[in-house]
Amino acid sequence: MSKMYGGRYEIEDRIGAGGMAIVYRAKDTLLNRTVAIKVLREQLASDEGFIRRFRREAQAAASLSHQNIVSIFDVGKDGQEDYIVMEYVLGSTLKDIIRQEAPMSPQKALMIVRQIAEALAHAHANHIIHRDIKPQNILITLDGRVKVTDFGIARAVSSATLTHTGDIVGSVHYLSPEQAKGSQISEQSDIYSLGIILYEMITGKVPYDGDTPITIALKHIQEDVELPSKIGMEVPPEIDTLIMKALAKSVDDRYKSALEFLADLDRIQTGQTIIWEKKLTEDQPDALRTQVHKGLRQQLRSAENQNLEDTWHKRKVWKKRLPKPVVISLAVIVVCSIIALGIGKYFFVPNTTVPDLMGMTITEAEKELEKNNLVLGENPQSDFSEDYEEGLIIDQDYKPYSTVKAGRVISVVVSKGPERLEFPDVTSNNPTEENAISMIKAAGFPEKNITIEYRANTIIEKGHVIGQNPGPKSIWPTSSPIKLYVSSGQELTMGVMPDVSDYSSSQAKETLEAYGLVVAAKPEPSDEYPIDIVITTVPKAGQPVKQGSEVIIVVSQGPGPPP
Repeated sequence: MSKMYGGRYEIEDRIGAGGMAIVYRAKDTLLNRTVAIKVLREQLASDEGFIRRFRREAQAAASLSHQNIVSIFDVGKDGQEDYIVMEYVLGSTLKDIIRQEAPMSPQKALMIVRQIAEALAHAHANHIIHRDIKPQNILITLDGRVKVTDFGIARAVSSATLTHTGDIVGSVHYLSPEQAKGSQISEQSDIYSLGIILYEMITGKVPYDGDTPITIALKHIQEDVELPSKIGMEVPPEIDTLIMKALAKSVDDRYKSALEFLADLDRIQTGQTIIWEKKLTEDQPDALRTQVHKGLRQQLRSAENQNLEDTWHKRKVWKKRLPKPVVISLAVIVVCSIIALGIGKYFFVPNTTVPDLMGMTITEAEKELEKNNLVLGENPQSDFSEDYEEGLIIDQDYKPYSTVKAGRVISVVVSKGPERLEFPDVTSNNPTEENAISMIKAAGFPEKNITIEYRANTIIEKGHVIGQNPGPKSIWPTSSPIKLYVSSGQELTMGVMPDVSDYSSSQAKETLEAYGLVVAAKPEPSDEYPIDIVITTVPKAGQPVKQGSEVIIVVSQGPGPPP
């Protein structure tokens, strides 16, 4: 008997797993609909503070109702397991689409980012900040609609101990500078992450990358973004401006809200120019120093070594007396210390080897990945395969035996089996062999799989189709063999040449044609046979002859015998 949560959600299949939870497809037996149910991992159940925050934020997210947000239907606890019941979305993650299609056209990228921004605008209006906007949390339905997921859950995760989940590490490419520094975050933090996603769709890569997560986090704080148009992309200047304003390191220079971002998006799509005046002031070194001061104090409050806090108090006064250029250099060093002290030890994770998952089931792959400290990606894609049975893995995003960091999410593609299509009716009205083959190809079946068998038929004209396998409207694998039966006309057999000597030419012709022979007459002078009487035949009477072959009758043209 399958697992039932809350007395109504019956588990049907496991569809994904992450560092925080396992996701199942389930049936809501009360409302008779398919749902997704996310069950928290066992190791998180012992953190009561995390559970309280998780429930509170999940319930807040459940209040959101928007076409671009995955709906949360229910939050509950079954025994020791906490769970969330959500809308079941059939489609792909934006990350998978980026891997397949990026760099995208600006038109398609803006269409997707608009829907994400509209989802954020709705959430922000309800005082909910996502905190973990990334392509892995964006779902694209089969009809192209964007669905943002995990609203509110990110806050609970970020408040929990980092050892509970690898999601923080996985999100570092989309982390805002204020998140990297441990500063206060706001709606503008989501805008920054949205800018990273747009940059990645347009260029095919994230703006900041590095060997370790801490290196990437520092780049968010320190380094300027390279313009998309500077790396060989045909990007209009207005989109450059849109991205750069969303990615401003200072929140004063960044879009104030998702609505402001959408307003500039409207201007771009109506052919207008957008203007961004970045604020530059001489007070920036002091502002940076203040930020570092604040961030470091936050880290020191929770530091295990009390001596670090004592050291900070001793150096606090000394730093104020230094020239600004020196302060800036020290500030960078301190920022590194902040990250290293607070989250650095969690970023330095060991390497592991990606196993070969080809031909495995999802369950087998999960177990194999767990042995290597890796996680199977949620909502695996599926595709047709001639080589693997339905349900077996046919592709993986990281090559077998490659080296990655432990905790990495490995996405796979699962076989749907051979592609099956409806086979056309090629016997109706008995089309020619060529026409029938054209109909089969137009229906999506390859010509190489077609074999022709010719059969004699006294009714259907030679060269026309008299039968097919598979039958009309059969659902047939495109890789399976196809046979057409084509008329070869009336079957020709060997016989004996009849004797038509002494027949008139018309009688002889009628007789021989009845045997299926083609008759040609050859006149010849004769004193022995009367005019128009058959003298002999070629072949001669009694000799073998094949139906359909031509025979000759030699006909007297006179003068004939004397009277």
